[in-house]
Amino acid sequence: MAVVPYLLADGRPDIAHYPATGEPLGMGVRPVVVADTTVYAAVCVERMINAWPEVVPRPWLVLTAEAPIPSPPAARFRIRALGARLAGTVTLPYLPVLRTIDDPAEALEHKPVQAAAARLRRHLEGN
Repeated sequence: MAVVPYLLADGRPDIAHYPATGEPLGMGVRPVVVADTTVYAAVCVERMINAWPEVVPRPWLVLTAEAPIPSPPAARFRIRALGARLAGTVTLPYLPVLRTIDDPAEALEHKPVQAAAARLRRHLEGN
């Protein structure tokens, strides 16, 4: 799947889950949409954001690079056009080690993943 919405609980950076359809948001929960940097994913994000309910807080968009090259111009344009409807956007670098692990916890043993995770956390926390 190219686009995945998650809910993050404030004060619990270790907890993220995929929301069920119609699931109410609890206090302190921030929606986060995770997508890769392809044009197809940008189109999917655009559709999702266009259908985003007004009563739900604007989501953060986390883009994950799937190759060590910049995303296509058409994808960048679509994401930039959505900027005002997002809480923020952060792009994670291509991390080849993520293709080789069995368990996400293993990824944090690698310095590039630790650095990307720290950068992501700073963005999401507004620092």
